[in-house]
Amino acid sequence: MRTAVPSLVLAILVMLARPCLGAPAAPDSAAAAPGKCYALLLGAMPGEELYARHYRDWIKRFHAYLVQSAGVPAANVVVLSGDKDFKDPVVTGLATAESVRKALADMAAKARPEDQFILFLVGHGVVTEKTPTLVLPGPDIDAQELADALAAVPARNQVVLAFSSASGTAVAVLARRDRVLVTATGPMEGNEPIYPEFFLRGLESKRADGEGAPAAGAKDGRITVLEAYNWAAREAALWIVRIKKAGGAWKVNGQESVEIFEKLYGAPPGAPGTQKLAPASDRSKPDAPVTIKPPGGKIDNTWVGRRVLSEHAMLEDCGEKSGVSAIGDKGYEPLSGARPGEPGCLARRAVIGSAELLPPASNPPGQP
Repeated sequence: MRTAVPSLVLAILVMLARPCLGAPAAPDSAAAAPGKCYALLLGAMPGEELYARHYRDWIKRFHAYLVQSAGVPAANVVVLSGDKDFKDPVVTGLATAESVRKALADMAAKARPEDQFILFLVGHGVVTEKTPTLVLPGPDIDAQELADALAAVPARNQVVLAFSSASGTAVAVLARRDRVLVTATGPMEGNEPIYPEFFLRGLESKRADGEGAPAAGAKDGRITVLEAYNWAAREAALWIVRIKKAGGAWKVNGQESVEIFEKLYGAPPGAPGTQKLAPASDRSKPDAPVTIKPPGGKIDNTWVGRRVLSEHAMLEDCGEKSGVSAIGDKGYEPLSGARPGEPGCLARRAVIGSAELLPPASNPPGQP
């Protein structure tokens, strides 16, 4: 004869036997919170008003790209400028050596290893005693101080866009194996660069997507730092060689080329840095293809009076003491980063505003 189990006891036994549906699941380390993006936009002292206008424009446009296009919260973006006349809502403070150190320390305290950190630099830079230095109100700050501060930022995905003058000489100091570094100029090129204008245009217009394909990545709706670098290096070089001396002015052909010339060099007559556009310039047609370097190095009459390439934007993402340029003796040769340890291998995985790196590239067809 079986003994009946009281109904209350049976109910308790059933509850103990089945999973507790209302209890929280055990934490899953694999389901960690997604990484965030933090950015410091830093403008050094501008010098002449013409250059101040460039730097203000580039800072505002990069801020807009981060917040509006890349979806970075505005609270995660700090803008410091050494231009005391730069009055704009995006500017969060005056750039001094002290405020820059504090901003980087604050970023270091907020950022986690899974985050992305971007440092965007424009403005006047100099090389003193072989050390690249940003010119700020009061004491300046040099590349070594920036490198030391960046080393304290735990974010593993770091992108440094050093677009100040003399930025190419800073590669040896700012380079690190797990950091993508783009400079507007090559070593010892101290001119005020025009490269940032093209880097931003490539991002804003999405024309940089797929630049260098198939070796450097496919056109897939995501612009990697490598694609942006390649596109801007090519377009900046093309724009420079489209400009030809015509008397006391410069002849420029092509709709966008003329528009960029007027934007970068237009100012009241006599103002420092102003360049005159020749009346014979043709803005009625799209920009035509041109050759960046003379074939075989032979200069004929078509090259007389053309502007010289005075800046060679560089990329470094392998921890080397010198960067590489997509503009060389043969003209434009895009970097591919197709193999581990090759220049561009990390830059082709980094997307501005995205903390997560893209998967490593598989070698392009035909490459071992």
